[in-house]
Amino acid sequence: MRQPESLTFTVPISSELHSLAEQFRSQHKNPKKAKQIYLNTLAVSAVDFYLHCMGVETSFSASFSYNPVMQTMMDVADLEVIGLGKLECRPVLSDKKVVYIPPEVWSDRIGYVAVQFDESLRVATLLGFSKTAQSGEIPINQLRSLEEFILQLSEIPQKVKQKTHLSQWLINVVDAGWQTVESLLTQQSELAFRFRSAEQTLAQNPENTSTNVQKGTLLDFGGESSSKPIALIVGLIPIFEQEINIYVKVCPTDSQKYLPEELELMVLDEKGTAVMQAIARTTKSIQLNFSSQFGENFSIKVALGDVSFTEVFLV
Repeated sequence: MRQPESLTFTVPISSELHSLAEQFRSQHKNPKKAKQIYLNTLAVSAVDFYLHCMGVETSFSASFSYNPVMQTMMDVADLEVIGLGKLECRPVLSDKKVVYIPPEVWSDRIGYVAVQFDESLRVATLLGFSKTAQSGEIPINQLRSLEEFILQLSEIPQKVKQKTHLSQWLINVVDAGWQTVESLLTQQSELAFRFRSAEQTLAQNPENTSTNVQKGTLLDFGGESSSKPIALIVGLIPIFEQEINIYVKVCPTDSQKYLPEELELMVLDEKGTAVMQAIARTTKSIQLNFSSQFGENFSIKVALGDVSFTEVFLV
């Protein structure tokens, strides 16, 4: 529990920070969303200033809260702490006694910092932090001190990437092992027609007027597929504030016309249970379509004979 004498940190909100918040707010017509983004931007800026004072490296521009697309789809106030992960910076108005944590940021965070504003929005006070989102509402008097917060940061091991973070693709951050369509096409010319056909299909769908992203990777099954790699393609189509359409597709490369017989494509839930699957039968490609919410986990498994590849994703 945070004691009254525990350290807090006060940050004057400069006109430059207000200008940045206004720049983000002006891109949204919905008044509630615009206000949310304005306060989130100020909160992240205040924590960013504090961490720089403490010698902690951050990247505001690499955070979801800096990207207009992610601002629209999520109530997000994250700050990327280099090498450690995402820190959530939640704004608290002067008359509030609890810190609200929206469901979409309950996971994939190294902690939650409460930032309280005065009525004029000219001064921000970092009140303390919580290691978890708890039930979504954290009483201010239960926050842990900033002294503990800095100590916790020093004890967090350097982040080891195990999951592919799909939402980062929307801000042009590509995970290791995945390539943009353009770079993959330069290596596998036979994929060009298939990718362009997929893009034309997307363009003909009225739902796809929003941002859509697709990336690919090559899977080498060795002797199981005559030493020809298989292309795994994952595409994203944001449709609602917290929901996204996803398609996964496998297709042959080089001079192959069809996928290997019995090649299996599966979508697995968080427990590893197959919820969707398709098997190649003299097939040029197979594709599975589904929707997911931000913060959810799933896996894609591609299997042929005794060889399989599994990719784990965080939306």
